[in-house]
Amino acid sequence: MYKNPYDDLTNGRWIKVNFHTHAGTGEGTCGSNPVDAVVRLYRDLNYGALCISNHDLYTDTTAFDDGKLHLIQGVEYSPYPHMLTIGVDRSLHELPHQAAIDATAEAGGFTILCHPNWIHKAYWSPEQINALTGFVGLEVMNTLIYRLSGSGRATDVWDAVLKQGRLIWGFGSDDFHIPSDAGRCWTDVYVKAEGFEGIKQAVTAGRLTASTGLALDYLRLDGKTITVKAKFPTETYVDTFDYRFATENGAVAQSQGPSAEYTIGDENYVRVEVIAENGAMLFTQPVIRTEFYMPASH
Repeated sequence: MYKNPYDDLTNGRWIKVNFHTHAGTGEGTCGSNPVDAVVRLYRDLNYGALCISNHDLYTDTTAFDDGKLHLIQGVEYSPYPHMLTIGVDRSLHELPHQAAIDATAEAGGFTILCHPNWIHKAYWSPEQINALTGFVGLEVMNTLIYRLSGSGRATDVWDAVLKQGRLIWGFGSDDFHIPSDAGRCWTDVYVKAEGFEGIKQAVTAGRLTASTGLALDYLRLDGKTITVKAKFPTETYVDTFDYRFATENGAVAQSQGPSAEYTIGDENYVRVEVIAENGAMLFTQPVIRTEFYMPASH
């Protein structure tokens, strides 16, 4: 039996979210820009939610929540390797990784593993990832890393974990440090309830995509046939994209057009990557064979 994380996109809406943002920590730090200026920037970019996630420091942003841009609590846990502890109001850096993940869950939040290919390949290795439980996913794209060192793309690490029967979701982040970082990569989340609980429910269910400029129109599963269509989030006549269907077999089927189809054979998962003429990308969550997968929370 196969499961599509996008099979119930009803009675809700897509919102644009950045879970990885640094601000308000002073000159010479990752968060050198004032919180109010950074919040205003993301509001102008039509984000629906934002987390100021400073290194091992909780930043209270409740005063900036205007009901349109929801401010999420969170901290970047910075003992090597880094994680985003989302939905917590204190730093957990004094704890080992697993204890920090557990404490985040106990507080009603969730954990995302940061930039898996920062500095060197497999900054987060599949072995390290598989030694942990209770997190929801990893940053499959972090565009800041291309200004620093290593690769911002982590589909190789994601696939290595998916192949082993661990179901984790892929997130997008711009990992904001300076204004030119903003809006380069984000997570689109399909929420059915307002506030953090709506975001958490969507994240847990996998109703999200990682994007550098494209949005998901639909991804449907009929029997074993996937039909997918991407779009630009703004009005344009451009509707032809390159579609790639990635599986655990390493083979990537490709198709070009307004939409694309793929019929599942005996694969345990199929995920979709879409590329536009300007290089903008979209990463969907995997359609999975349910008998094969154990969620990362187990």
